[in-house]
This record gives sequence, structure tokens and C-alpha cells, in this order.
Amino acid sequence: MLDTRTAPGAISAASLYEQALLGPGGAWCCDLATEVLTWTDGVYDLFGIKRGLKLNRAMSLDVYQSQSRSEMDQRRAAAIKTGKGFALDCQLRTNGQSRWMRLRVGVTYEHGRPTRIFGSKQDVTAEKKMWDGLVTIAGYDPLTGLANRRAFEEATRELSRHAEGSHGFALAVLSIDDLETIRAEHDQAGAQACLRGIGERLARLFPDAVLVSRIGGGEFALLLRVSGGSGGLSTTLNNAHRLLSRPVPNGPGAIAIGLTVGAALLKPAHRNEPGRLFAEADSALYVAKAAGHDCVRVFDGMIARPVMAAAAAGSG
Repeated sequence: MLDTRTAPGAISAASLYEQALLGPGGAWCCDLATEVLTWTDGVYDLFGIKRGLKLNRAMSLDVYQSQSRSEMDQRRAAAIKTGKGFALDCQLRTNGQSRWMRLRVGVTYEHGRPTRIFGSKQDVTAEKKMWDGLVTIAGYDPLTGLANRRAFEEATRELSRHAEGSHGFALAVLSIDDLETIRAEHDQAGAQACLRGIGERLARLFPDAVLVSRIGGGEFALLLRVSGGSGGLSTTLNNAHRLLSRPVPNGPGAIAIGLTVGAALLKPAHRNEPGRLFAEADSALYVAKAAGHDCVRVFDGMIARPVMAAAAAGSG
């Protein structure tokens, strides 16, 4: 998510076109005093409006589907108030067809006051169709209702095909700690309550994930879009971890659980090795378990080295 406070007068034609390089679509700016819009040609095309037409904000709002418009208005108001930008996928209706747009927003300040908002609008309709297709490829786990391992493996292979792009995707593998102990103490019904509870929490906390799946036993996997590199991924997962690892209701009481998480970012090197992405996330999971369980670790390219070095020293 963007967090942009720019210097006075920072919005110029040059910076707008620089934003337009982010992908298919274009760049835009809105003057907050007049609500006059400045668009590059790609945004006119995305909204189905004649290029060069003089615009104000009201003219563009009718193109948004109602739910997307409501969410966009709320996020826009918060951005203007706080100065913190955001990214949001919005559904549009242009020329009788439904399209998806990725909206990125930043805020410009002058003399301590917000004066403009700006950013990029990118057509992501094809990407949305691809992910919708992935979800229906295989099947679902009957206990949790999440995608099953086959669906996860198919989705991971498909995601790796797009590894050369700058999409900002990641894989996280999550494991319930001591599931067998939970089963012994709370019987099979208690273990199943934990599995269903984690599945429901993952689906609720990551509604925009490419895929949420149970991959076997007490393990789950997330394919998700992230921003901010490994730092952003770590922050997202650590924030979610606190909510995911709360006790799970079970009858009149609750079952205390621990949840260990390993994750890895999708990189160009994964294009020809789909299994490598999972191997890196699994390596991070192993390190998290070695660190005492119930924590998050993100693969950074050297995450397994201390473990390997210790093993070598022991064998020597």
C-alpha cells in the first residue's frame, strides 16, 4: 500500500506519465479544490470516455459499480484525511461490459494541507479472469470448504508462469502447532473445530487472496498479492498471525492454538521451477518451527544457512 506525501507542486505532466508506466492503463490527478481531473489517454480509454474531454470527478463516478464506488469513496476520504495512499481493485461498467481496474492513490500536500490526489489506473480484467479460472480448476476440502491441495498445486504452477512480471505475489504456508496433541486432549471433534476455525479466519482475513487452501493435515497455504517486498509481506502476516492464533471456540469453551508460518515472495527465478516457490516457503516454515513455533518467518535467500552450518559443525 502506498504511503505518499509529496512536495508542493509535485504533480506535473512528467510525473503523471511516469505513473502511467506502471502498466496498461494510465495516470491521473484530481485537484481537490475544483475536483477537475487530469487524465492520460489510457485512463480515457479504460473509462470509455472520448480522449481530451474536459472532466470533473462527477463525470467518472457513474462508471463504477456501486460496491466499488462506495469502497473507493471511503478509502479516498481516509487518504485525504491522513495523507496515506492506498491501492484498490474496482469494478467498472463501460460500454455494457464489466471491467476491473487497479486504482493506486497518493496525496499531495501544500502548506500542510492536501491539495491533490493522484496515481495510476490499470486495467486488470484479464488478471481477474485468470485467477477466477484457477479457483475452479480442481476441488475443495470437504472439512473447511477451502481449495484442496490439488487446486493449490495447479494454482502455484500457473502463478509461476507469470513470475517474470512485477506482480508482487507471495506464498505463505501455515501449520497448526501440535495438532495431534489437540486431537488427544479434545478428541477428533476438537481438532476439526480448529481446522474449520483457521480456514474461516484465513478466508475472512484475506478476502482478496488468489487462493486459500488446506494442503493436508494441519497445514494451509495462501497465494496472495503483496506490496512492499519481504518487509510488507512480513508485516501483513505478523498482523494476521495475532488474529489467527487466538483460541478457537469449541462447545462451551475454547481450544488454545499456536500457528507457525513460513512465506516466500514470487521471483523471476521461479518461472522454470514451480516447486521452488513452495520449497522456499517450506524452508521458512522449518526455520519458524526451529525458532520455537507460533511465529512468522519470510524466506530471504539465506534463511536456511544457520541451520545447515550448525548441522555441518555437529557432524564435523
